[in-house]
Amino acid sequence: MEEILLHQLLDRANDIFCQVGVGLIHEEQLAAALDLTPTVFRELFGSKSNLLYQATQRSMQRQRAEHDQLFANLATPVECLLALLHHSVQELRRSPHYDYHVMREHYPDSWELLQQHLYEYSSPLLTRLIQAGIQEGQFRADLDAPLIAHIMLAQFNLLIDEKFFPPDHTNQAEVYRNIYHHYVRGLCTDSGLRLASPLFGRI
Repeated sequence: MEEILLHQLLDRANDIFCQVGVGLIHEEQLAAALDLTPTVFRELFGSKSNLLYQATQRSMQRQRAEHDQLFANLATPVECLLALLHHSVQELRRSPHYDYHVMREHYPDSWELLQQHLYEYSSPLLTRLIQAGIQEGQFRADLDAPLIAHIMLAQFNLLIDEKFFPPDHTNQAEVYRNIYHHYVRGLCTDSGLRLASPLFGRI
C-alpha cells in the first residue's frame, strides 16, 4: 500500500481511538470506520492490536514533527517548555476517552512503545530545555535537570493511572494543566517568570 494512504488510515484510526477509546471498539467496527472490509483490514493490519501499535507509532512521529515546528518559532527555553506543555494539554483535550489503562492491561506492546517514547524522547527533551533554561537564568540554578524531567514524566504516568484519576470521572487535560501550571512556575526565576507570564494563561 502507498505510504500516504497508510498514513491516512493510521491518522483516522488514531482519531477513532481518541474519540471512543481503545477498549470499546471492535475490529469489525474499526474496519467499517476506516472504509475497509474485514478481509482487507486483516490483510493490512492483521489485528486491532497491530493497528493500535502502528497508530501509536504514527502519533509519536506526528508529535515530534509538531514539536519541531513549535520550537522553530520560539526564542527561549522557558517558552519552549511551556509550548510543549500547552501542546500536551491540547492533545489530552482532543482525546477525552483515550483509556490508557486498557492499553496497559490489554495491549502491552503499545503501552511499552508509549513508555519508550516518554523515556527515550520526552525525558531527554525536557532535560535539555531545563538545562538550557538554567544556563540562561530562566530556571533556578539549584535544579537537577534530569531529576526534574523524571519527576514530570512520573506526574504524567500518575495522571493516566486510573486508580488515582478514573478517566470516566476525570478531565485529564484539566488535571494535567493544574499539575504543570503550578509546577513550572516553581522552577522559574524572576526573569523566567517575566518571560513566561503571558504564556501561562494559554495553557
